[in-house]
Parts: sequence; structure tokens; C-alpha cells
Amino acid sequence: MDRSNLHPEKYRFAKALRPFSFSVALITCGLGIAVAFSMGEGDIARAVAVMMAGILLQAASNLANDHADLHFWNGRAGLLAEQAIQQIRRNFAIAGLFVLLATAIGLWLVWMTGWPLFLLGLFGVITGYFYTGEPIVYKHRGWGVPAVFLLTGVLMVSGSYYAVSGIWSNELIWVSIPVSLLTAALLVSNEIRDYLDDQSSSIRTLTVRMGFDASRILYISLLLMVYPISYYLYLNNLIMNPVYLIFSLLVIWQPIKLLKCSPDDYHLTNLPPTTGRFFLVFGICFIFSVL
Repeated sequence: MDRSNLHPEKYRFAKALRPFSFSVALITCGLGIAVAFSMGEGDIARAVAVMMAGILLQAASNLANDHADLHFWNGRAGLLAEQAIQQIRRNFAIAGLFVLLATAIGLWLVWMTGWPLFLLGLFGVITGYFYTGEPIVYKHRGWGVPAVFLLTGVLMVSGSYYAVSGIWSNELIWVSIPVSLLTAALLVSNEIRDYLDDQSSSIRTLTVRMGFDASRILYISLLLMVYPISYYLYLNNLIMNPVYLIFSLLVIWQPIKLLKCSPDDYHLTNLPPTTGRFFLVFGICFIFSVL
């Protein structure tokens, strides 16, 4: 691990919380909630509970994301190592608290909706734990991107709709695909930003395994695929008016422009927040398109 890795700044609570990624919970949960209300199956109390639980789980996921880094700090001497370990453990403890709060909300939703929601939530918690939890650790195996697509994309949208309406919809799985692709793109943007750090630390993310250039191609493909897929959904009467998506093109150039940066370019740190901004704009436009 080089000196750029030997600084606990990245583990500060405000940075570890990654607030730009909250667009994921807002859009994925918001999409499921919006569809439920558009079909006359919404419930305000459950909608608020779903959104709160989604944001708490997103925050917990972000704070726990760096827990696997303890492997690289344990056994190191010095103030920097001590600070890093303390901050990682503190963030992980706060993540646990957020999960407990989200679980309490989830149990209330199960009581209101039915036991199948419990099984769905249990699946999400167990599989989500292994993103950074031993013995699997998706992050180190290059499985993080498909896991995020499924867990914080498809599962969040479909689960939110089910929690609010009490009805499972297979069609909503298809509707969730565009925003799920962008949840995956947001993770890829983080991996591209951290490429050199992860490579030097032997953290085998998908981007490290593919290489920097191939990951840039994957990233831009995930961003651009949402438009033809949305049009396909429109042709199959799964969304109503894709014209709204045109407005999202006004902000897509910002993250794409940053792809010209080299791996050691400081401006690459702006890739995740600009991706999060595009995701938020696209997500809002997509919700209007569905309605």
C-alpha cells in the first residue's frame, strides 16, 4: 500500500457516508412507491416507512463498505493506522445501528403487509452483508457490480412496491432495469475513482480485474443502455411517456466528460457525485415516464 492509501481521511464519517449515493434509495424506493400510488394501491404511512428504511440501509451500506479495508490496516503501527482503524470500526458500528433501525421499520412493514416481505428482506440483508463481509466479500471478488444491480436496484424497486401495495408484480422487475443499471454505474464510478488505490492494495474489484480502459467502456455502456431499454419498455406498454427522459441528457455529459481523465487525475474524484447527479435526474424523469 502506497502513501496515498495511508491516510484515514477517506474514512471520515461525512466522506464514508457518501451522500451523493442517496439518490439510489430515493429513486429506487421512490419508483416503487410512485407506481403503487399510480395504480391506486398506495399507503402513505407505509410509503414513508419504506423511504426511511431505504435511506437507512443505503447509509449503512456506505458506512460498512470500507470495513474490508481493516485487513490492510491491522498490524500496522503509527497514528495514521490507529486513526483509520478507529474510524472504520466506528462507521461499521453506526452502520449496524442504522440496520437495526431499518429492521425495526421493516418488521412493522411485515406486520402490515405479510410474511413474504420478511423473506424478501432477509434475503436482502444476508446477501447484502457479504458485499464486505467474510467469507465471500463481493467487493474483492469482482462481484460488487452485479450484486448492486440486483440488491439496490431490482430488489429495492420491487420490494418497495410490494411493501407499499401488498402485491407482488413481475412486471415491475422489468421496469426496474434502467435504474438498476445506474445503481451499477454508480458503483463502477467509485471503482474507477479508486482504481489506483485498489490496485496497489490488491483489492480485486471488477474495475481492477477488467482494467481501467475496459471499465470506462463498461461505465459508459451502463449509462447509455438506459435509453434503448426504456424505449423497449415503452413499446411493451410498461412505461407511458419516455419523452421525459430527454431532459436527463442535459446532465449526462458531465460524468462522461470525466472519463477522459487518467487514473491519477484528481478530477476523477468528481465522477461519483456527477454520476449520482445524473442518476437522480434520470430517475425523476423515469418516474414521470412510468406514471
